Amino acid sequence: MTEQHQVHCDCGEVVITLNGSPRVHAHCHCEDCRNLLQVPYHSVLAWDGDQVSVSKGSDALTVFQSPTSNMTRAFCQHCGEVLYNTNAMGWKIVSQWLYRKTHHDTLPESCQPNAHFFYDRRTVNIDDVLPKR
Repeated sequence: MTEQHQVHCDCGEVVITLNGSPRVHAHCHCEDCRNLLQVPYHSVLAWDGDQVSVSKGSDALTVFQSPTSNMTRAFCQHCGEVLYNTNAMGWKIVSQWLYRKTHHDTLPESCQPNAHFFYDRRTVNIDDVLPKR
């Protein structure tokens, strides 16, 4: 049986279903994530695009196309919560923070961060034991 996860926005108008385990569960320090989401780094859960679907509220989901990169940000038009973003490879990226927020501050083992990517491009130092690539 395929693992299935769900996340939702603050107001509950949009629910996203994630099928299977994420292909990446790490911290991303790339410039594109930082610029698109206005964060120093992004703790990500990345799924192939076809593994992610809107199970409720597709009419309330708005997609913003970045003018400077091949990335999008999908958010609820009612509460503004970002539900996922896409990267240049077509993956749908859900924030580990959003997952934890919608699951009583828990993150399953298959979603625990296991590395830092683009760490050489970081804007903040992270003192942990995870590999820094």
